[in-house]
Amino acid sequence: VIPPPVIHIESYTEDSISFSLKMNTNIKVSGYVVNIYWTFDAHRQEKRTLTVEGEKSVQTVANLTAHTPYEISAWAKTELGDSPLSFVHVVTGGTRPVSPSLKARAINQTAVECSWTGPRGVVYGIFYATSFLELYRSPHNTTTTSHNVTVIVQRDEQYLFLV
Repeated sequence: VIPPPVIHIESYTEDSISFSLKMNTNIKVSGYVVNIYWTFDAHRQEKRTLTVEGEKSVQTVANLTAHTPYEISAWAKTELGDSPLSFVHVVTGGTRPVSPSLKARAINQTAVECSWTGPRGVVYGIFYATSFLELYRSPHNTTTTSHNVTVIVQRDEQYLFLV
């Protein structure tokens, strides 16, 4: 039986998490697959996937959001197959940023100018879809460090926007 890996949170700040991965077994480990999940809004869950080579590892994930809950899951790739998943939860330090205030204005039938307020020097994600279900499951999206972006949409459709 292959045991799940041990994920240990080494440290965290307002914008990063450091964690170690190891296996308590004599089975040869070639690496790990790690998923980091977070929900920044009731409508949208995000994920980053890391592929880590080797038996033991300390990883740092940066560019995270302050005071946000993160779930880290991992499984090991071994000579006998994949291990079961293991999970840890951690909340980054600091104060969560205030949600941006979004304004969307149609420029023409296929272009929408989105602008918002918020701190400088951060990455914003702009998500848009024609329904709440699509906004949650598979929205169109783009990222920027600016406070505005022009989004190209399909004509004759109404869209929902989230930043």
